Formats: sequence, structure tokens, C-alpha cells
Amino acid sequence: MVLHSNITAVSSSSFDRLRTKSSTRSSFPSKGSQFNRNDDNMANRYSFYTPSAVDAATVNKAKSGRVSAPSPQRNTQTQPLSKQDEKMAALSQKLTTYARGCDRRQILRMLGSNQYTKMYTLKNAEVEDIAAAEREASGERGILNGVKFLQVRGSGVAPKASNPNQPMDSYFLQTLREICGHMCDMDGVCADPMALYGGLLLRLARSTSERDALEIVTKWLGCKELVVLPLKRRHHLPEYDVDQNANVKLSQPVDVELYVESGNVHSKVSMSHEFGLYRKADLESHGLSTQLKEWEGLVSNTSKFTLEKLRAIQYSILDSPRFLGTLKPWIFVDAEVVERVNFGSGDNVRILYVSVPEKKNSGYAAIY
Repeated sequence: MVLHSNITAVSSSSFDRLRTKSSTRSSFPSKGSQFNRNDDNMANRYSFYTPSAVDAATVNKAKSGRVSAPSPQRNTQTQPLSKQDEKMAALSQKLTTYARGCDRRQILRMLGSNQYTKMYTLKNAEVEDIAAAEREASGERGILNGVKFLQVRGSGVAPKASNPNQPMDSYFLQTLREICGHMCDMDGVCADPMALYGGLLLRLARSTSERDALEIVTKWLGCKELVVLPLKRRHHLPEYDVDQNANVKLSQPVDVELYVESGNVHSKVSMSHEFGLYRKADLESHGLSTQLKEWEGLVSNTSKFTLEKLRAIQYSILDSPRFLGTLKPWIFVDAEVVERVNFGSGDNVRILYVSVPEKKNSGYAAIY
């Protein structure tokens, strides 16, 4: 991975604001509370991951033979549904019924209540190509410890040059690299600035964050009559062109908070996503019947395999020229992925918050 060393100078006042987050923080949970250990596969792939420790008790049980192997006999009994599965099935049935009856008000009333979960624990972010994650992050608007970086140089998805490995940079990433260096030079902090920067890049990959959020929202709110789709934003475009795509909105800025506590660097990365519930009949009336012919059969079975096929359908609709910007969602849904990381211990927690914004859904005729 090639990281750029020519860092644009930033005014001293900006750095004073960026470095005010110091060792006085105490809101970060302690080690071993509700964090998930980063898996060993990702630890082997990137050096800035701390491998999870093997449970000694499990090893001792395995050596003593007390860990029993699964029975080779086939279980033909029907497994009872869990409470969460029952809740999801009941919600899907209600959404289908109200969507067929065009009862939008009842759906908004139901989703605004406490009848479904609005906070979910996500798995760790998995990024195959960290160089691609850096190019993608270069197109992000960011807020770093309260300082806004709202100027971008491109979409970040694909550079305009023919070489896909062409490095891309932004003032946001330049400043982030320099702040990582300053924090690692602080007294009592033992950390590698480039490893810290690489760990933050994984959390700044919008495509990965959007994919994980879309998967959860589809499982809960997707049904036979409602299709969950991301709202088309500039990062969905294959190439940034001012003349053709100037009317396509940018995503909400990613909010990064960095601070040092007890000799460890901590971060909180918040990334917002905008989704929409579209009536299947409305999409089919716009000539998207071909893409949706498998939707009804797949959405009722939200296994990992079917979710991947559903995601392929969702992004094929988003990329279709028939999916016009004038086609507004029936229901607006906001999702925010928030991840807290202790880079010293390697602990992290990643949460998805889902909401149905009243302001967006009350002004239904407004341009989004």
C-alpha cells in the first residue's frame, strides 16, 4: 500500500482544535465489557489488528476430551422459530398487508413505534483491498474532532484515469495521517502511526458500511411488496463528472473522533446512510420487472446466500437507467453505523442505529 507523505500544511488553529481530545476521556467502555474481538483472519491480513486470545478453558476441555463432537445423525425435526424470527415474520406480514393497501400512514405509525428493533450489533468490517478503501475514502467529506473538511476531489469510487491503482488523496486524509502521527508521538503512547491510519481507513470504506447496514435493513423491512434500496448518491457513480452528475447529492460527512486515554488511542467513527422503501408495483411500472422477478421468492428467506442475491438485485436496480432520480421512495429510512475502537487493546464495538425520520417522511413531496 502506497501512502502519501506530502502533507498539506494545516493552520495551527485547526490543529489546536483537533488535538484538544486528550486523556481526560472516560466514556469509552473498559476492556472485556461489550466489545467483540477482531477475528484472527483479519489479524493475519492486516498487522494493525490484535489477534484474539484463545480461551484457555476451551483448550483444556478439548485436550481432556470433554468437548463432544456433533452427532452424525440427521435431525429431521423442525426447529422452532426464535423470538426474533417470529418478530421479523410478523413485521413482514404487516408491511406486506399495508403496502398492498397503500396504507402509508399505518406503516409510518408502526415503524415509529417500538414494535421492531432499532439498534443492531454488526460484525467487524471486512475490507479486501486497503488501497481501494483509501481511494474510496478520498471522496468522502469528513468531520475530524469537530473540524469540517467538506471539499472533495472526486467520487472516490473510481479515478478518472485509466489506471485503477492511481493514488487519490484529500485534505481530510492528509490531516488524518498527520493527526495519527501526532497522537503516536505523545508521551505514554506506543503505537505505529501508519498502522493507526490503516485501521481507520477500514472504518471509512462507505461501500462496506453501506453493505452491512443494507443487509440488516433488508432483513427487517424488506417484504414481498416493499423493496429496500439505497438512495442514489455520488459515491454510487462509477466516475465523477461535474457536467453529468452535478445534480447527484453527496453522502452525509463521516464523523471521526480521535482521542488518547490511558496510553491507548481510541476512535469513534460514525457513518450515515440513507435508504428508501419502494413499492414493488411502482418499480415495476418503471420497467424494472426483470430485475424484480426473483425478489418475492428470495426476500422471505434471509439466509446469507439469499441476502447476497438480494444485494445484487438492489444494486442492479440502482445502476439501471430506468431508475430515475425523480422516483422517490415510499418511506425514507436512515441508518447510522457507529464503531468505537481501542487501538491499544484491539477491542471494538460496531452498532447500527435505524430510524424513520419524521421530517423526511412528512414532506413526502419535497425533493430529497
